[in-house]
Amino acid sequence: MGKASGLFISGRHLWWTILILVSMAAGVSSVFVNPLIIIAALFLLANVVLIVKYPFWGLLSYLMIFLLRPGEMYPSLSALRLELVTGLFVLLVVVIRQKIIEHRVTLPSDPITLALVGFMIVMCLSIFTSYDKGRTVDTCLDFVKLLIFYYLIVSLIDTRAKFVAFMSAFSMMITYIAFDAFKSYIAGGYITRMGVDRLYGSTSAGGDPNTLAATLAATIPIVLASAVYFRQKILKTALIALGLFMVTLIAITASRSGMIAFMGVAIGGFIFTKKKIVVALAFVILLPLGWMILPDQYKDRYRTITEVEDLDETSSGRWHIWQAGLKMIVARPFIGVGAGAFAYANGSGDFGPSRWMQPHNLYIQCMAETGLLGFLIWFGVYIRNLVKKLLQLSAHGLADHNLYWIRVFSIGFLVSMIALSISGVFSHNLYRYTWYMMAGLTVVLDRFATEYLQNKNIETQKMPQAQEAV
Repeated sequence: MGKASGLFISGRHLWWTILILVSMAAGVSSVFVNPLIIIAALFLLANVVLIVKYPFWGLLSYLMIFLLRPGEMYPSLSALRLELVTGLFVLLVVVIRQKIIEHRVTLPSDPITLALVGFMIVMCLSIFTSYDKGRTVDTCLDFVKLLIFYYLIVSLIDTRAKFVAFMSAFSMMITYIAFDAFKSYIAGGYITRMGVDRLYGSTSAGGDPNTLAATLAATIPIVLASAVYFRQKILKTALIALGLFMVTLIAITASRSGMIAFMGVAIGGFIFTKKKIVVALAFVILLPLGWMILPDQYKDRYRTITEVEDLDETSSGRWHIWQAGLKMIVARPFIGVGAGAFAYANGSGDFGPSRWMQPHNLYIQCMAETGLLGFLIWFGVYIRNLVKKLLQLSAHGLADHNLYWIRVFSIGFLVSMIALSISGVFSHNLYRYTWYMMAGLTVVLDRFATEYLQNKNIETQKMPQAQEAV
C-alpha cells in the first residue's frame, strides 16, 4: 500500500506563514490605527516569543521599558501599558517554568526578602489610617510592582554572565537618560529656578533636578565598579570618563542634595578603595579645577549649602514641612498617616498651616507615612540586613580572589546606599526603585558566594580522601 499523497508543512513554512499574515494585518491596520501603536504591538509580540524562550531577556526588556518610559515619550503608547504587560508576562513565564521544571514555585525566604514583605504588609495596614486611602492604595500597588521587579531579579539572574549583562544594561539605560537630559539642556530645555538654569530629566525616570542628581550620584559607584571589573583598558577608560561626565551633570542640576550625595560617594569610595593616595590626589586636582570652570550661577547656588542664615525660600519651607512631619509621627505613631499620603496629611491643616508638600526627607517620610512599625522594619531589619550582607560579601572577596568580583560590586552597592542615605536627608526616596534593585542583586551575589564556598568545601573534603586512597 503506497503512501498517501499530501502537502507537507514544516515548522519553517509555518513561521513564514505567520510572519506574512502578521505583516498583512499590520499593513491593513495602519490605515485605521496610529502606526506607532502597531510598531509597539509588534514589538510586544516579538517580545512574547523571546521571553517564552529566554526569560532573562524579559527581565532586560522590563528594565529598559521601566527606565526609558516609552509611554511618556510617546503618549499614544501609554494605552498599551507596556511596563505592566511586560512585567506581568515575565512573572507568569517564570512561575510556569518553575512549576514545570521544579514542580513548585520557589519564593525567596532570606531576611532581606522577608523584611520587604513585612514592610509591604505595614504599608497595606496604613490604608486604614491614611489621609487619602486612594493614594495609599496606589502607593501599595506601585510597591508590589517593585517587589515583582525584585523577585524577577532574584529568580532570573542565576549566572555571573547574566549579572554582568544586567548591570551593563542598567548602566547603559542611565547613560541614555543622562545624555538625553544633557542634549535637552544644550538646546535650552532646562528649568530656571531661583535664577539658576537647572538640568532635569525628559521623563519621570530622570525626574526633576533633585531626582536626576540623586539618580546619577547613586549610579556613579556602579559605573566605577564596572570599570574595576572589566579588564579591557578602552572599556575602563570609557567607564571612568562616563563617571566624570555624570559628576558634571550633577553640578548643572544645581541640586545641593545631589552634590552632597556625590560628596558622600567620594568619601565612601575613599574608605573602601585600596588606592587611597591615587583617589585623594584625583579629588585634590579635579575638584578645584571643576569649581574654577563652573559658571557663577551654580557657584552661588552651592555656596548656600554652608550659609545657614541665607537659606532660600524652599529650604525654609522644608523646616516647616519637617515640623509637620514630626507632629504626624506623634499623632499616628504606629502605622502612620498612610503610605504616599504625606502631602495630603500636610495639606489637611491638622499639623500646622496647610501645605500640599512632600516630606523632602527619607527618615521623616518613612516614620510619618508607615509609623514606628514601618520605620523599624525598613531601617532596623531591611537596611540593617542589607548592609550586613554587603559587608560580608566584601569580606569574602578579600579572603578568596575568586570572589573578588563580588566584592567589587558589593562595595559599589554600599557606596550607592551612602549616596541615597545622604540625599535622603533632603529628599523623599523611600519608594525609589534603586533601593530594591540593589537588594535583589545583593541576594543574587550572596547566592553565588554561598554556592561557590559550598563547592569549595566539598572539594577540600575530597582531597584527604583521595590522598588516602593513593
